This record gives sequence, C-alpha cells and structure tokens, in this order.
Amino acid sequence: MRIEKLHVRTVLNSKAEPTLEVGVKVEGGWFFASAPSGTSTGKYEVRAWPDASDVNIAVATARKRLENDVFPTLKGRDISPPEVDELLEEIDGTEDFSYIGGNAALAVSMAAHKAYAWCENVPLFESIADLYGFRPRPVKPLENFVGGGAHGGNTDIQEFLVSTNAEDMEQSVHVLSWLYRETKHMLEERDPNFSGALTLESAFVTSLPTEGILDILTTLSDFITNMGYEIRVGVDVAATELWNGRVYVWSKEGKKRDPEEQLAYIEELIKAYRLFYVEDPFHEDDFDSFVALQGRVNAVVVGDDLFATNRERLRDGIHGIIIKPNQRGTIGRTVETIKEARKREMTIIVSHRSGETDDTFLAHFAVGVGADYAKFGAAGIRTVKLNELVRISELL
Repeated sequence: MRIEKLHVRTVLNSKAEPTLEVGVKVEGGWFFASAPSGTSTGKYEVRAWPDASDVNIAVATARKRLENDVFPTLKGRDISPPEVDELLEEIDGTEDFSYIGGNAALAVSMAAHKAYAWCENVPLFESIADLYGFRPRPVKPLENFVGGGAHGGNTDIQEFLVSTNAEDMEQSVHVLSWLYRETKHMLEERDPNFSGALTLESAFVTSLPTEGILDILTTLSDFITNMGYEIRVGVDVAATELWNGRVYVWSKEGKKRDPEEQLAYIEELIKAYRLFYVEDPFHEDDFDSFVALQGRVNAVVVGDDLFATNRERLRDGIHGIIIKPNQRGTIGRTVETIKEARKREMTIIVSHRSGETDDTFLAHFAVGVGADYAKFGAAGIRTVKLNELVRISELL
C-alpha cells in the first residue's frame, strides 16, 4: 500500500472530550480512524497523550507531533500496517508512547489497517486475520447493563455484564438488546429512585445495592432459560479503584476488606449468583489473589488493569485477559499480547473504553483475531460496534 497523504483532525469522544481522528489516503480514497479514551486507567498502560496541564493541550500537542514528525515520515511510502506500527515506535522513541501519545499512535495504526484492507480488496476483519495469522470467527457480545463504582449508582462494583449462548452474532445482539430493555423495566419495578439515568457507557444507574442488581440479572437469566437461551452474568469490580494501599474501601457499602476478605467476598458472589466472569477483582499488582481465586471457582477470572494489554505482564493461572488496543498504542503491539495469551490458553475479551468514538474498527478487530468476547456495552454510541457485528455476521 502506498500512502499518498495523511490528515488529522480533532473530534469528540463519547465523554465530550477531544480526541484525534487520522486519515490515510491511498489509491481509491481516504480511510479514517479515531481513538477512544479510558476513565479507569491502569498505571501499566501506555500514556494516552503527551504530558500537559489539561486534555485539550495534550491532544493539541499530539496532533502537532503527528503533523510534524509522523506524517512526513509515512507520506509517499509503500508500506504495510506492521511497518507503520514499527515506524510509530521508532519515531516516538519511548516505551510508553509518552512523546506521540498512545491514542494518537493508535489512530494512525487503525487508519493504516483500514487502508490496507481496501488495497487488498478484502473485509477489514479478514485483512487483520491474514496479516497476523489468525482465523476470523464470530465473537460473543459482552454487554454492560448496569453501572456503579466510579461511573455512578449505589454499588462499588463498576459494571454488571451480560452475555448469551445465542448461536451467531446477529442473534446475540438482538437477544441482548431485549434483555437490556427488560433490565430497565425490572429496575423501574424494584428501585423507587430509578430515573433511567445512564453511565458513560449507557449502562443503567440504580440505587439498588450489588445483591439487588444481581437478583434482577439472575431472575432474567432464569426467565430466558425457558425461552431456549442461556444468559451469563459477570461483573467488573475495578478493584484498583477501591484499593488504598492496605485495604479495599467499599465506600458505597460502608465497608473495608483486607485482601483475604476481598477474596472471600468475591468467591461468595460468584457462587451465590452463578457468575461466569469476574474482571479485576483485585488491584493491579496482586497477581497472587487472582491466581488463588481462579483456583477456587469455575468462573473466568479476568485481568484488565492487571495486564494492561502488555504481554510482559502475563502470568499462568489466570484464565482471562481484557484487550484494549489503546493500552498498547498500536495494533501490532496489541496482537503480540493476544498471541502470547493464546499460547497460555487464555480467554480473550476485546474491549471498548468509556470514552468511545463512532469508529467500527474494534468490531472487525475482535472478529479478525478470533476473540472469545467483544465487550462493547449495550446502547448509546456502542451500537455502532454492535451493528457492525451484525453486518460482519453476514460475511462469515
């Protein structure tokens, strides 16, 4: 693929914050990609933007560095996406993308992959699979129905998640959309304070405690079983947000738990509510507790902040990993982590961020690398990715 021109503009993510959209022009047209941003970010992620006093200055700085340093290097080259990623690392010159910014680098990387797929005349998911030696396959949507923690509500758990055993992606998307609407109806019935408010990821905000939310989701699970489907309930504890260096502070519950009490409580929740999935039940440096919990339960214990999509942090004994490309800065780096995780037979969950954009790249990426789950949320701007899964399902 020969890159003829590049362009960058400042657009908005779903938090109304600035982010960058990068365009790559090849013979046949322009191809654009925009980078998301996280809210609960781990210390082992790459730097989202260059250091600055506020996000507006940081994004503006990253934009200038793309225009002055990156674009002149790429323009006119006949180059593949993995080579683009290598040049981005070389130009940045840091391990954590603190010069360009991981979000800015990712926008370039994604746009290059889109352009390359066009040049190869294949769908984007197929191009990703071919480039990196994967076999594309359907993924199961994993959707955020109810939010808490730093995102609001009366529970310290950040996300209450639902997936299904529906046979294909289109069916999964529509079954889960019905369940999302039914969750709202049950919240209206059981929570006298429920107003229909939503988190940044369009999950419902409720004054119900953890157990009240899980009661609703397990009730729905039992109900839909009679219709021939199975739904699976999970949680994202985001425990790094609760950890004060000594204990986990569950401020909304008014409780403090030491690491052993935290492990016992999470184990109790998994068994009481038949949870199939639990993400970040401990803080980002507590590998031992992750392994201990995985040894006690059948649920998939998943690391997000723990791993930060970094292959150097992978450990045996933990069965699941969240994959967020902007935690690594390029698609190439992200793929390295996925391949290492696959060697360890880990469950792969490709995930959005709270500050998302209307880019559909992540849907193609999840299918192209053969991920097990695609964690996109249920509504709002997340529907652009879910609708893309429906379109992709017609091509598989």
